Amino acid sequence: MDDKERKPYVHRFWGLSVVVVLVFLILGFNLWRLQIAQGSYYSAMAKGNVMQLVKIPTTRGDIIDKNKKILATSVPEFVLTLDWLDLQQSKSTNWKDVVARLAGFIKPYWPNSSQTVDSITMDILVNIQNHQWERYRPVTILDNVPQELQAIIAEHQDELPGVSVDATPIRSYPQNTLAGQLLGYVREIGPNEISQFNQNPDAKKAGFEYQQGDLVGKDGVEKSYDFWLRGKEGIQQVEVDNNARPVSKQVVQAPEPGKTVQLTIDGDLQKTVEDSLDQVISNVQQHTNPNAKSGAAVVIDVNSGKILAMASRPGMNPNDLIGDISQAMSDKYFTNKEAPAASLNRALAGVYPPGSVFKMVTAMAVLQLKLTTPEEKVNDVLSSLGNLASQQQGFVEWGGNNFGLVNLYRGLALSSDIYFEVMGRRVFDANPEFIGQIAHEFGLGTDSGVDLPGEAKGLAPSAAWKKSYFQPNYDKQRDKKLADIDSKYVPKLAQAADAASKQKLQAAEDAEKKQVQVWYQQMLSQNVDWKVYDSYNNSIGQGYNDYTPLQLADYVATLVNGGKHYRPYIVDKILDPITGKVVEQNQPKVENTVSISPDVLDTVKKGMAAVTTGEGTGAFLFSDIPDFSGGAKTGTAQIGSKDTISGELYNGVFVAFAPYDHPQIAFAGVVEYGSHGGDTAGYVARAAFMKYFGWKSTNGG
Repeated sequence: MDDKERKPYVHRFWGLSVVVVLVFLILGFNLWRLQIAQGSYYSAMAKGNVMQLVKIPTTRGDIIDKNKKILATSVPEFVLTLDWLDLQQSKSTNWKDVVARLAGFIKPYWPNSSQTVDSITMDILVNIQNHQWERYRPVTILDNVPQELQAIIAEHQDELPGVSVDATPIRSYPQNTLAGQLLGYVREIGPNEISQFNQNPDAKKAGFEYQQGDLVGKDGVEKSYDFWLRGKEGIQQVEVDNNARPVSKQVVQAPEPGKTVQLTIDGDLQKTVEDSLDQVISNVQQHTNPNAKSGAAVVIDVNSGKILAMASRPGMNPNDLIGDISQAMSDKYFTNKEAPAASLNRALAGVYPPGSVFKMVTAMAVLQLKLTTPEEKVNDVLSSLGNLASQQQGFVEWGGNNFGLVNLYRGLALSSDIYFEVMGRRVFDANPEFIGQIAHEFGLGTDSGVDLPGEAKGLAPSAAWKKSYFQPNYDKQRDKKLADIDSKYVPKLAQAADAASKQKLQAAEDAEKKQVQVWYQQMLSQNVDWKVYDSYNNSIGQGYNDYTPLQLADYVATLVNGGKHYRPYIVDKILDPITGKVVEQNQPKVENTVSISPDVLDTVKKGMAAVTTGEGTGAFLFSDIPDFSGGAKTGTAQIGSKDTISGELYNGVFVAFAPYDHPQIAFAGVVEYGSHGGDTAGYVARAAFMKYFGWKSTNGG
């Protein structure tokens, strides 16, 4: 090839060379600009890409009764969400157009039907804007999405990138009010609750820490077993840029469902107790006292402490406390404005004077101290209390009765106040602490240790308790009076003109201080020292006595099982929801064995049996049930002090056990304003026993 032919190729070569050089110059320049000139800027931008960990909700575990009936569960609620990452990564359409299109689809289902599509679009955009620094989290657009809208979204999914309908687990109580207070409810944790929940031993053992935004159990089993029920939330790792825009996401830990909690409760027995309690309260409202609205009852396994039923009225439907709560609903459950607060579990947290159902404690105490025999008879008249001063501090027989000569068995059968006032005074005179000590041994006035939150302790009074409770107030008042006298006389004494004036002032100060001491001793004598009327009052279950229905049931169970005081409990076992295997199981636990001798326990048990037969105050309840055997005690507990308005109002209290030989269950119930316990709470016990044992009435019931 000659030079003439080669020349065009040479020119092309040099042209191409120039292009290559220019390309490399441009690349080199950009590389210099990115890494050197603007290196710090882009380095900061890259560091701005951070990983965010987003929780994936789990499904809260079920609560079931002993027969596996579902009492609490989680059901899917469908919510419409918009995922910013999926929306941003869509290449087919402008994201604002997607929002506008979505607004058109959801307009017929929007909460405010008067809004236009443009207005709904604007609301959605504002919602997105409000979450601009959390764009890695899906934004909820609409709750409770109906099936029709779900179908529309699915049909137009290609037009709605980033839009989805997701199932969110919501707590549900399919039995509604059944065992409502016992179950509790679920809401977001409060700021003041975080530290409390973090003290949960199971949570601490697992290294789990509660945080703001967590949904937790409020009251009942939902609260005490929250850690087991809540499961483990999943974790999604989302990479976001320095404008909080999501770049990528990945599930790093899948959620684990909560455990299934199986109760000791028998749902069918629970319903029987609740229905019977409702009927009794309704009857009292109609025929005796229209203010009767509340009551409680407990059925407990005598030989284990398992709670088989625990009812409280007015009833509570935990479904009412899910989501937004209206003011009316808040008033109903919490504020007690027009009716008793329905959220209160009166079986656990309601304290009541026990009335005559306490008389078994007095009986055990007087027999144990050998201050009487079961056969000793007391004339059922006021003069049996002693001289006139003693009689004035005592109480006449209830209903104006005179039962004649009464021994221990008739005393319990007829609920003689005179008999137990006489016996109680003997005990208090011999050992003023003994009745309180015995009460505590049987679980009265103590923390039972039940696996439920919010238990009231109650009170078993004694002379030492009365002094420790009331005297500090008078000590404080005395010290304040003495300090005021010092403040009054110190400057006067310092300014006294002569010795005679100073001596006169000192005498006046001493006289005032002496008056304070006289006042102080009078207050102690009147309000602190144990009086004869305290002995009488507390011997028949009045005075300062206050106990919960759960404690009363536990007390009767301990009495009839031979003196073993079991810790009551409500959760039997915790199960794996997938395999059904037992993860944890509660076992019966004997808290203590009482100091009362077996012979005394048998004697008092025999006296309780007399209540349900012959002339006993509860005999009518079981006279038509041939299979019944057991014992009981009726109570008519005065609500207030004598000579006050509430002193004429009475709660109906009733305790019982069955069968007599080898007892299985014990019952305790209270009907507020129910008057005689046999006529009110007694019918709840009757229904519970018939249900549990399958007994039938000869009258067809």
